[in-house]
Amino acid sequence: MSAKITVIVYILICFEVGILLLILPWYPTAFWDENFFLYYVTNKLNAAWIPTLLTSGYAKGIVTGIGALNIFAGLIDVLKFRESVAALAAMGNEETDIALSDNQPTGLPPQR
Repeated sequence: MSAKITVIVYILICFEVGILLLILPWYPTAFWDENFFLYYVTNKLNAAWIPTLLTSGYAKGIVTGIGALNIFAGLIDVLKFRESVAALAAMGNEETDIALSDNQPTGLPPQR
């Protein structure tokens, strides 16, 4: 049950981040162009070229591409949901098996 919830939350995060990265660079309000932190870093580093670079269409396109990759990763996990849950559950079982073992190397007789 925990593995299913983990995969579902991962898929939802992929979609949410992907949609935000697709929309925010091109949104008509000042989310991207008039960013306080961008100008703060520019003034601290004394680098006037940073806002020009980050507000260009190339940077917006790169961020949009990363958003599309996030959505694609979410879609792949939706299509391979059962395999992802099984792999995550198997990984969890290995960790509990290791934690429950007596940490004895194999091939040595038990110590008394």
